[in-house]
Amino acid sequence: MNTDAWEFIKSKKSLIISTTDENNLSHISYAPFVENENKFYIFASAMAKHSKTILNSETISILFIEDEKDCENIFARKRVTFDTKVNHIQRDTISFRGVISLFYEKFGENAAIYEQLGDFQLFKLTPVSGRAVFGFGQAYNFKDGEFNNKSVGM
Repeated sequence: MNTDAWEFIKSKKSLIISTTDENNLSHISYAPFVENENKFYIFASAMAKHSKTILNSETISILFIEDEKDCENIFARKRVTFDTKVNHIQRDTISFRGVISLFYEKFGENAAIYEQLGDFQLFKLTPVSGRAVFGFGQAYNFKDGEFNNKSVGM
């Protein structure tokens, strides 16, 4: 993955989620995340609308975006988007324990509070394709695990 894109993502604590429900209505929300081996994990309440749509989806889109207060030009905020495959990770599995430990490392004891709430679900988001934009004329497509090194037209 492009180093600039990777460093940008690592600087974030949350990602924006875009889902579509069974009536083809779009829903947008956010969730704290952790990353492991180029996959993203979110831990979200089953009572949240986005969790319900995620549970019924094979794919969702996610966005990492530069804060408005940090951007040089509001029309060219740095951002990375991915289309991802979704997998629900069941509690009481080795995978669940391993990922939850990453949430503890990143978010401290806040992770413990949410882990104890039985309605919280763990999802693995595996990037399939995407795009990184770091300014005008500085866009990079993502496919099959790698960003290309060429800027692409906006």
